[in-house]
Amino acid sequence: MLETERLALFKIFLLNILFASLIFAESYPDKQVDSLLKSGIKCIMDQNYDQAEKTFLTLDQNYPSLPLGKLYLAANLISKSGDFSSPLESDKIDFYLRSATVTCSKLKDKNSIWTSYFWGLVKGYSAYFEFQQGKWFSSFTDAINAVNYFENCLKIDPKFNDAQIAIGTYKYWKSVKAGWIPFFTDETDEGLKYLEEGIEKESYNYPAGVVSLLWIYINQKQTGKAIQLGEESLRKYPKCRNFKMILARAYEDNDLNKAITLYNDLLHSYEVDNAPNRVNEVIIKHKMAQDFERLKNYQRALNLCDDILFKKKYTVYEKKLLDDRLERVIALRKKMNTLIKDSK
Repeated sequence: MLETERLALFKIFLLNILFASLIFAESYPDKQVDSLLKSGIKCIMDQNYDQAEKTFLTLDQNYPSLPLGKLYLAANLISKSGDFSSPLESDKIDFYLRSATVTCSKLKDKNSIWTSYFWGLVKGYSAYFEFQQGKWFSSFTDAINAVNYFENCLKIDPKFNDAQIAIGTYKYWKSVKAGWIPFFTDETDEGLKYLEEGIEKESYNYPAGVVSLLWIYINQKQTGKAIQLGEESLRKYPKCRNFKMILARAYEDNDLNKAITLYNDLLHSYEVDNAPNRVNEVIIKHKMAQDFERLKNYQRALNLCDDILFKKKYTVYEKKLLDDRLERVIALRKKMNTLIKDSK
């Protein structure tokens, strides 16, 4: 497997651990803890990161012996960075994760399902944080430890949804990306089963497996399933940009105009939230330009390429995140100019 494929698989797994943890499938026994979690998680899903921070600070202050407040404070910062394509607040995230680790080590009931789940989250978040910093070995080690803790949750309770979702994602994408290896065990069906079971309950766990399932359905060319699940998820969380982005990708396989409409909605959502994101703006406009090319509307595609290339001065950080995309935009612009010229 190519190194880029390994990293892509690994990142999909890590992102799903993070996303799945934002939805608390099993209600925590303490009602006040559960209430604060519900409120803070909803804020993250609605991209209201300031209010989410306040809620999780309250949770941590009221329940300092639990790692939840610290974990979700880190989750909130990581989610915000991903949504806005902004640099990670590394010092804060590191502090919260280290504090959560210390708190977990002091838990008295070492063998409870919640202790295993907390440790799974700590290791999962640590793995993603290390991954973003280029610390591949420690990231991989923590990711495997996270899987082990989640598997222990399933030994205690086979229907523990959050663990099902994280393990299901790992099994499916590991099998898809490494299935060519001789004597390798194909666990795609088992992974898919875990994920589909993980979103069955009409509770907080519902969106946890949505992102992975959407990509799986798209990967399997099951466009109808992807669109149905994506539309359902958006009805429940209409502000969630993550759902809308993947749904737009699903529509690209059978309705390009619908996909373009969704991409336009995404661009508008950043304006409404007063949260400019030039990295995602480039990505979305590039996708739209490609869709217009497929619709043979070369002028609209060219206009979007021009907007990307000539109306912005990108920072070093933005150029790093965009990687080779600007080069692909340049190539697309050249192609559109040629096609427009030839059509005259």
